Amino acid sequence: MVEFVGGPMAWNTRTFSATAGGGAFCNGQRIHASQTDTVERSLLVTGFGYEHDDAWSTNIELFKEFTDVSRGVRRLGAAAVDMCHVALGIVEAYWEYRLKPWDMAAGVLMVEEAGGTVTCMDGNKFCVFDRSVLVSNGVLHSKLLERIAPPTEKLISKGFDFSPWFKPENYHTDF
Repeated sequence: MVEFVGGPMAWNTRTFSATAGGGAFCNGQRIHASQTDTVERSLLVTGFGYEHDDAWSTNIELFKEFTDVSRGVRRLGAAAVDMCHVALGIVEAYWEYRLKPWDMAAGVLMVEEAGGTVTCMDGNKFCVFDRSVLVSNGVLHSKLLERIAPPTEKLISKGFDFSPWFKPENYHTDF
């Protein structure tokens, strides 16, 4: 994946790559998720979908909460790049509802290969067809889930559709 950074007079690129079991790299150098172990010292990232419904409102509330307790929350706009920033160690975590598999697949691999952790926002095991994702540096994951899982579970109890996106029959995502 290639990230274009900067603007006029300051263009640059970062090229991210990873292979299952082979590590994560940025511009050819091996990368690792940060070791920041407190939410208060963390920089976080999220995103917001187009539908302004209960999931959107819940994420706005999470955004507010984490803005109050962390070093800040950013909204950058590209899920895979946001996940690469977690892998690179320049942010500690990223979460979002309702991404599509193609939004997440490359970024999830980057985070896992950089030593981070990936789950659904309710803490369940992640599959690329899931409708929520929380990626982190790993050491913060349980602390983030303490705040993210309860409102996510509340959405589920209200009937929000967290069933996987279409998954072809006999399609395996675990290797």
